[in-house]
Amino acid sequence: MGLSTPLVSRFNALRSYAGSYTWGPIVQLSRTAVVALLTRIEVGHLQITDVDGTVVSCGTAKRKDPQNEKWNDDAPAVELSVHKDTFWVRLALFADMGFAESYMLGEVSCPSLTSFFTLFILNRAQLSNGSTLTSTLSAKLSGFLRSTNTLQNARLNISAHYDISNDMFAAFLSPDMTYSCPIWLPTSHPKCAAETLEQAQAIKLQRFIDNAHIKRSDHVLEIGTGWGSFAIAAVRATGCRVTSLTLSVEQKELAEQRIADAGFTDQIEVLLCDYRALPVPKDTGKYDKVVSIEMLEAVGREYLTTYFECVDKLLKKEGGIAVFQCITMPETRYDAYSASDDFIRRYIFPGGHLPTVSQLTSSITAGSRTTLIVDGIENIGPHYAKTLRLWRESFMAAFDASIRPALLREHDGMTKSDVELFRRKWEYYFAYCEAGFRTKTLGDVIVTVGREGAVEMAERVPL
Repeated sequence: MGLSTPLVSRFNALRSYAGSYTWGPIVQLSRTAVVALLTRIEVGHLQITDVDGTVVSCGTAKRKDPQNEKWNDDAPAVELSVHKDTFWVRLALFADMGFAESYMLGEVSCPSLTSFFTLFILNRAQLSNGSTLTSTLSAKLSGFLRSTNTLQNARLNISAHYDISNDMFAAFLSPDMTYSCPIWLPTSHPKCAAETLEQAQAIKLQRFIDNAHIKRSDHVLEIGTGWGSFAIAAVRATGCRVTSLTLSVEQKELAEQRIADAGFTDQIEVLLCDYRALPVPKDTGKYDKVVSIEMLEAVGREYLTTYFECVDKLLKKEGGIAVFQCITMPETRYDAYSASDDFIRRYIFPGGHLPTVSQLTSSITAGSRTTLIVDGIENIGPHYAKTLRLWRESFMAAFDASIRPALLREHDGMTKSDVELFRRKWEYYFAYCEAGFRTKTLGDVIVTVGREGAVEMAERVPL
């Protein structure tokens, strides 16, 4: 069965059931309902060219600045081209998820998806938060049926995203293979314009080394290996020892190769192991430091406290320090988010869950039985927008030459149409997330915690 089959089949069935005499009225009814909603756009402008060439305009090309009542040009102007009338039915029935599926199937196109998502975010209140009655019911049902991250499900969910193809990830990531938000130099810095993504990632990795106060004598536990960039950076900078956990077979293989190439095989051990299954080392005792970079999103709401219970068990009681990085959901939107379904959780990160900052801190307190104290929270979310744009540009530029051949080579039975759907899905994913961080609708925090009395955390402070 091809990747596009589930997306196409239900609408083919609907069309067949409706028959040729009623399909037209269904499309017209759907189009009328959707256009009526889109005419509520107040910020920015949306122009839709339908299959028959009809043009619909919504919103205004300019908007008023409420502070000074002058017109400005910073609101997005977006164009959509509809290629199949199924688009209108999907949008009416499934709202934002319907739009995502239509885009993946080529039923609609847009020159700038990031601008489209930005336009939607700026008009969320006017557009009923991108939902319809049927889409709300469908999303709530999907949310209710979503499986939790048991040990077995967690491995399957991680494999679904990270075991796609190492060659694919290498095609769009910077050479260090860091797949998380970096920290860019401020615009006021003289080297900002020339800074590379790899340099920005190095700043973020060093932030973890500094916040955790990693020393040569430390045994560091990393939960979520990625492709080994943090472990390599930490050992190179300090000479420490690292034990790193992953659930991805392909990540482990490439991470170990990269670690060997760096000459750190004796200092870095990569284990194919869930954090819940890792015992305390018998030879060295508990870990001096714990680091986890954008892995908490894969834990799931039900296991957040369990996660920090494990951290508490594995981290030494005297002077232990831990640093976590996690994408977060704003408190105001969390309830609706957690009770429903969305594009990312259905098509990109199955089993994913974005907690709020308060959820993180309360889970840290509960899981550690108050023995881990939050020392600092830094939101680096805005740094993700540029990163996602660069990843998307690299992904699209490398797709035909590198990514397409890798997918066809590594996945038996993958058809050309499957590959095209995959390309559009990942293009959508990058743009969808870029808009979320660009508008500060999503956050990404670095949380540093320590045991009471961890005086090492004050070593750079004049006392």
